[in-house]
Amino acid sequence: MKHPFQRRQGRASAALLLALAGAPLVTLADTAASKKIPPAKPKNETVLPEVKTNAARIYPGSPDDVARTGSKTDTPLRDIPASVAVVPEKLLKEQAAITLNDAMRNVSSVQPQMAGGYGYANNYTSRGLSLSFLRDDMPDGPSQNGYYRTLYDVERIEVLKGPGSALFGAANGGGSINMITKKPQKKFNVSGGTTFGSFGTGTGYLDLTGPMLNDTAGRLIVNGEHSDGFRGLGRDIVEISPSLTWNIADNKTLTVDFDHRDIQVKPDNFGILFDAKGNLPEVSRETRYYTPFNKTDQQINRVGVTHDWTFSDALSMRTAMTTENRQLNLIRNLSATATLANTVTGRNARRQADDASYTTFQNELTWKTSTGPVDHTILGGFEYKNTDIDSNVDIYMFPNIANLLNPVVLETSLAGNTNYQLFDRKMTSDTVSFYGQDQLAFGEHWKLRGGVRHDIINYDDKGFERTVQSLAGISKYREINESKSFTTGSIGGVFQPTKNLAFYAGYSEGAFINLGTESKAYPTAPETSSQVEVGAKTTLLDGKVDLNAALFDTERSDYFVTLPGNNGLATQDGKDRSQGVEMDIGVHPLAGWNITGNAVWMDPETLSRAVASNATLGVNNRSIYGTTPTGVSKETFSIWNNYEIQQGAVKGLSFGVGVTHKGESYADNLNLLKVPSYTTVDAAIAYRQPRWEAAVNLKNLTDENYYTNPTFVGALPGDPLSVYGSLRFNFN
Repeated sequence: MKHPFQRRQGRASAALLLALAGAPLVTLADTAASKKIPPAKPKNETVLPEVKTNAARIYPGSPDDVARTGSKTDTPLRDIPASVAVVPEKLLKEQAAITLNDAMRNVSSVQPQMAGGYGYANNYTSRGLSLSFLRDDMPDGPSQNGYYRTLYDVERIEVLKGPGSALFGAANGGGSINMITKKPQKKFNVSGGTTFGSFGTGTGYLDLTGPMLNDTAGRLIVNGEHSDGFRGLGRDIVEISPSLTWNIADNKTLTVDFDHRDIQVKPDNFGILFDAKGNLPEVSRETRYYTPFNKTDQQINRVGVTHDWTFSDALSMRTAMTTENRQLNLIRNLSATATLANTVTGRNARRQADDASYTTFQNELTWKTSTGPVDHTILGGFEYKNTDIDSNVDIYMFPNIANLLNPVVLETSLAGNTNYQLFDRKMTSDTVSFYGQDQLAFGEHWKLRGGVRHDIINYDDKGFERTVQSLAGISKYREINESKSFTTGSIGGVFQPTKNLAFYAGYSEGAFINLGTESKAYPTAPETSSQVEVGAKTTLLDGKVDLNAALFDTERSDYFVTLPGNNGLATQDGKDRSQGVEMDIGVHPLAGWNITGNAVWMDPETLSRAVASNATLGVNNRSIYGTTPTGVSKETFSIWNNYEIQQGAVKGLSFGVGVTHKGESYADNLNLLKVPSYTTVDAAIAYRQPRWEAAVNLKNLTDENYYTNPTFVGALPGDPLSVYGSLRFNFN
């Protein structure tokens, strides 16, 4: 029996002790700053999506915007030698973004990755490489087998492109998606709303915030979602997020937040299966090959504590801790093969039960100082991270499907089907990290940033595993204990010839030990990544146009891949490289008229010398070197155009239209199974008043028959023409 959440807090207690141990350092710092301190800005006010200054409005993602994901400090984006994209709540509402996939269309080069999500979790690539998740700057879930993220409590989404290990530690080479959540406010406000529409979809949320006793402010957000889903891929989600901010003093705040998520999603990692000739058959997009009782049930409980202390205008400290427990129970399909006779053979499923706990403690000091004419913003930090996972996986064999073109799925339960245990194991890790960063300003025109991080990790992986992923394998006990240490860094510079134009160049590295329950293999070396990037950030036409453009060269090595013909076993043979150019643009011609767009053109390439086979298509032991990595398109673009009438009898009426394009991609390392490109059109009409708003959104307006992304053995059909209505209210 798995341990309940309440009994898995020993590691969290250790982190709390570390926090208490830091108290003497805090006291010394407070004593050093005991001289008269200028009043600090309140820490409990959420940064709004748009900020008005005396000069002009600062739009999210513009060079003047501040996104902590780029530097962990209050540095404007124009001074950061890296690409950081921002998706604000306002844009999410305009587009009626219900899923994170909807939101990520607004970020150049970001694409959903089915192989990591299996239809029940969010996984993405950026610039062809995998992305990691953060929540309010702290790690959020594993790199594989994560969870389905909603947008109900999101203030904005920030995406750092490329390796960010020098700042955020264990992170994938594509970068990090940082979900910035809504914080308690001193001013009373209650808002809520509902969305309803196609496929039996209905959502509702309530958001209540305001002052409480003794200089505290609270917030409670409750969310519920239900959808029958296209092709029966339904979901039921309940989430509750209370939070509290205490203004201990003018220069000190303590924020405590709790997230409870109950997520049930039906997964499909088959989609429409490829036939024996490597083509997608001419069948209805409603066709289903997946096991009807597939399921994922996840319960997530996450507690976060953040203490901000401003000693002076020059010195501040942030101490944060999160502890999270996740219970996962799933049944999902694994593999299938279509024969020349259109019989679907080799069908099986994975039943998995995970009990995972993640604890992270961070302590960071930010110091602003000068050495002669050079201004410094110095960040120094310490991090402790613990991972503790129990996982049990069984494989079940299912009957063939007699006809690929008219499938009848025979299994009705797991009972009576041949099965074997793949593994029953326990994985633990402890990581201690030290990191530092210095941002130097040589006057108004030249900026330089350098960062370094050292990680020391000890990890154990013990339990029973099957020697071969088949009935012929033998279950054996094994115990592995490893210790690794590695150092990563970043460096970059910015040249600003004018206030509204910045050129930059940067290099960054990433490394981490990938401890996950997807593969029965264990990592023998860190997964590594690196990136070289040059670009420009500019504001044109008196603030009416914001343009960010970048050239990049990114590599990822030593990641787990499961190659065809390898008996279903994953190995650290993964090695990719991606070169390209991307662009994000915001245009604001008139008051109420906003256009956002992004595009990427790249050449992703597999550099692994491994070989793969496809017996069905008669290919044996062919090198995968030079192929396009699975699930990655070479070109994508998206544009959204929205105008809201500013005066007159219909003031508040708005219209929006958007276009999304994704190029072709492949479901296999050999590039034999191609998923075609597609272009879809969305539209919206809304009417907004000070206290309420109503909107109708039409998605896939032309009813395009398309595939969003490949699975292991097929391609996942996109939703047909669908309609959603939204009602929202706001009282403050």
